[in-house]
Amino acid sequence: MCRLSTSWPLLLAACGAHISSDPAALGGDAGGALDAAPGVDAPADGPLAAWSTPMPVTVAATTASEDDVTLSSTALELVYAIADPMSGKKDLYYTSRPTLTDPWGPISKLPFDTDASEETPRFSVDDKTLYFASDRTTAGNLDIYAVPHSASATTPWGKAAPVTEFSTALSEKWLSPCSDGHYVIVQSTSGSETHLFEGTLGGGTPAAIDALNATGVSDTGAFLTPDCLTLYFASFRVTPEAIFVAHRARVDAPWQPAAPVDYLKITASNGGSAAEEDPWVSPDGHTFALASDASGTKDVYLSTR
Repeated sequence: MCRLSTSWPLLLAACGAHISSDPAALGGDAGGALDAAPGVDAPADGPLAAWSTPMPVTVAATTASEDDVTLSSTALELVYAIADPMSGKKDLYYTSRPTLTDPWGPISKLPFDTDASEETPRFSVDDKTLYFASDRTTAGNLDIYAVPHSASATTPWGKAAPVTEFSTALSEKWLSPCSDGHYVIVQSTSGSETHLFEGTLGGGTPAAIDALNATGVSDTGAFLTPDCLTLYFASFRVTPEAIFVAHRARVDAPWQPAAPVDYLKITASNGGSAAEEDPWVSPDGHTFALASDASGTKDVYLSTR
C-alpha cells in the first residue's frame, strides 16, 4: 500500500505520482470536488477522501479581521495576522495545539512585534525560520524579515532580521520557500498591482511568473509546496477574491495554467459567495488552511481529510 509521507518528494517517488492539472486525474470529478492531494495524483489504492467543509478556528475567528494564515509542517502551530481597524496595520499572533485533535490554545502576540505592520507569515520547510513582511524600515513599504524558531525551546523565537535581498523600494510579502532554496514571493509592480515572482534565495532579483500573473489585477497569498512543484495563491481576477492552484512537472519546467480551487468554497452568512485567500496546505495533504470573510469579517478556516 502506498502511504502518504511528510515529504512531497518522497510521496511522489513512493506513489509513482505525477503532477496534473486535470481534476479527473486527481481522483475527483470534473468540478474538482474530490482530489487526491492538491496537485498530486491519487495513490494506487485510491484517492483520499473529499476535503471537509472548512470550519473557523475559534480563537482566530472573532469580530476582528484575521487573515494571513500559515501553519508549521506538523499543523500544530498556527500564525496569523490581526488588522488594526483604524490604521489597517497588522500584528502577528500565535496559537498551538498538542495534537491534531486537540483544540487550539490561547493566542499570544509574537514577541518581535513592533509599531509597524507585521504580516504574511510563512515557515521554512523545516519550521526553523518564520518569514514575514513588515514596513518597520519605511512606512508603507513592506520588506521581508526572518526570525529563528524552535517549538521545543524555552525561548521559541529569536531576533527578527531583514532578509537584505528583499529590502527594496518595492513592497515584498508572502515569501514562500521550498526545499531547495527556490521560492515564490508576492511583489508590487510599477502599477498598483501585486504579482507572483520566483527566484532562489541568495540568487538575486526574482523573475515575474508571467504564465500565472493576470494583467491589471493583483495576485497574492503565495504558498509553494515543499517539492517546489505546486503553487497556491489568491487572486482578484475573479470577484470575490478566490484561491487558485498551478502545477509544474519539474522546477525548471514551465508552470501550467492556474485553475480555481473550487472544492473548498465557503458560503457567506448572507447566502452569497465569500472571498477566500491566504492558502496553506500541509505536507501530508491532510490539512488546508485559508482565510475568508464568510462571516462578515475575515477569519481563519481549516479543512481536513
